[in-house]
Amino acid sequence: MQETKVTLIYWGLSLFVFFALIPWIFNPILALKSIQALAIYGGIIVAFLGGIIWGWKIEHASSKNLWIAIGFSILGLLIALTTFINLTASLALLILSLHAFLRFEKLNSEYFQLNIKYANARNLITNLVTICCITSIAFLNNPYT
Repeated sequence: MQETKVTLIYWGLSLFVFFALIPWIFNPILALKSIQALAIYGGIIVAFLGGIIWGWKIEHASSKNLWIAIGFSILGLLIALTTFINLTASLALLILSLHAFLRFEKLNSEYFQLNIKYANARNLITNLVTICCITSIAFLNNPYT
C-alpha cells in the first residue's frame, strides 16, 4: 500500500511540472492558461488532502481534525476561485496551504509518522510543487514576457 501511495504522489507531481514548464516554452496566452490550470489543480489537491483526514484511524479522526479537514477543503476551493482574480495570490495561497497541510500531517498522522518512505515523498513533493509555483510566479512577474 505504501508503494502505491508513493507512486501516485509522484504521478500527481508530473502534472504540476507539466503546467509549470508550459509558460517557459509556449506563447503567453497558453502560458496564462497553464498557470491558471496549475493553480486550480493545486486547489483540487489541497481539497483532496483535506479529505484524506476523514480516512484516518478513529483515534486521530477527532472532531477538531475533521473540522480542520473541512477547512482545507474550503481552502482548496478558495485557491481555485482566486485564480480568476489574481494568479500570483492564488499560487502564494497554494504554497502556504500545502506547507500548512504538511505540517498538520506531520503532527497528527500516525501513517506519516510510521512510514518514512511516505513521509520523505510528501516532504519532497511539497517542496517540488512549491518550486513549480515559484517559477510560475516568476513568469507572471517577468517584465520580459
